[in-house]
Amino acid sequence: MAAQLIVSADDFGASREVNAAVARAYREGALSCAGLMVTGEAAHEAVELARDEPGLAVGLHLTLSNGLSALAPEMVPDLVDAGSRFANSPLRAAMRYYFSSRVRRQLELEINAQFEGFAETGLQLSHVDGHQHLHAHPSVLGVVIGLARLYGARGIRVPRDPLWANLQTDRSRPAAKALVAVGHAYLARACRKALPGSGLVTCEAVVGSLMSGAMNADYTIRMLSRLNCRSVEVFFHPCEVDVAEALGPNKGDLETLLDARLAEFIEQQGYELTNYAGLMRREAHCELG
Repeated sequence: MAAQLIVSADDFGASREVNAAVARAYREGALSCAGLMVTGEAAHEAVELARDEPGLAVGLHLTLSNGLSALAPEMVPDLVDAGSRFANSPLRAAMRYYFSSRVRRQLELEINAQFEGFAETGLQLSHVDGHQHLHAHPSVLGVVIGLARLYGARGIRVPRDPLWANLQTDRSRPAAKALVAVGHAYLARACRKALPGSGLVTCEAVVGSLMSGAMNADYTIRMLSRLNCRSVEVFFHPCEVDVAEALGPNKGDLETLLDARLAEFIEQQGYELTNYAGLMRREAHCELG
């Protein structure tokens, strides 16, 4: 049975340039799904683009750091500043979310608001992932899982970027990558405890975190070649222009998604290019078989 590959884009709705890149990568490249940032400045345009491309699976890209809240600042004063902006640092945000019950109560309100915002688009909720992976934070994961099930999501992203395979493929920044891997291992452990029985599907490996901002075609192909998994998600941050943030949306990721070598590799390796609904169907078929 062919291995399944989900090729996704984060930050859909963050800007018009990101939206254009996502639409082009779906029409002309290997993209199969996208995570919608409902509080993004171009979220409404992203929704219209998604309606025009019903084959593009769209999930919620939950934003709890380095972005804007759905609720007004006076409703979540311990989460955001007067301009409705979360802390830019995911580590700083994560620490506050872990240690303050008052903050967690406000988080629940905000997470509810973002799920409601997605529901109001009328789009089918494919899956849930999170900006800087804070959807998997143990202080909010239970709320996220409950709402994901309530709103009909098929799957959820679990941070599982294989460190050893990454370092075999690209030896740059080993210490920084190790630190990221340790943090993600903590989040993945929380997911392993919380997800059984949830009905949400996950991929065995998720590639993108350790090379965020540098997901070129050579790396992507070589990395996928090293993995022996039944299901893999590889995610990108495509944009028509480069932005100031080194890890943020960039033209290089769009070029990778449009690179003919990636499409040829996917076909030659016999991957089934899919989304979380396809992953769920496969798992249901295997259970029945």
